[in-house]
Amino acid sequence: MKRSIGIHSHTATPPSLRAGFTLVELLFTILILVISGLGILGAYTSSFKLVRVAQQTNIAMNDVRDIIERIKSTSFTQLTTNFPNGAANGIVGTGADKYGVIIGGYTLPTEQITVTYQPNTTADPVELVVQLQWTSGGRTYQQSFSTIRASKAS
Repeated sequence: MKRSIGIHSHTATPPSLRAGFTLVELLFTILILVISGLGILGAYTSSFKLVRVAQQTNIAMNDVRDIIERIKSTSFTQLTTNFPNGAANGIVGTGADKYGVIIGGYTLPTEQITVTYQPNTTADPVELVVQLQWTSGGRTYQQSFSTIRASKAS
């Protein structure tokens, strides 16, 4: 007695009844996820840089405010001695760094503070411009403020 083996005919299954994904669909999905991930990573990196610059700007503004407060508390006759005109960090020749100790100690690594007198050092009243410059990430940043002092306050 022979056993009969049934032959099954294979018919095409309609696409709506197929289970799973094709390789092309998976690769396309992975490509979309990678591109989205790179976009999110780029946004994160940019926001990190902006936060660092904002923190440094805040430190710079506090340092300039500290120098302005020192200027306000210095007698008019001692201004040019304590804040030399145009001298970076108050250094004249080989002298000491006059502005090195900023209140709080949060100075920036490449910070340079310069005080200049407008129109000149002998004017009364005189405008003192405090300018702070620092470098970060290959870029140079700058903040400046001014105050006016007179020999006799009104």
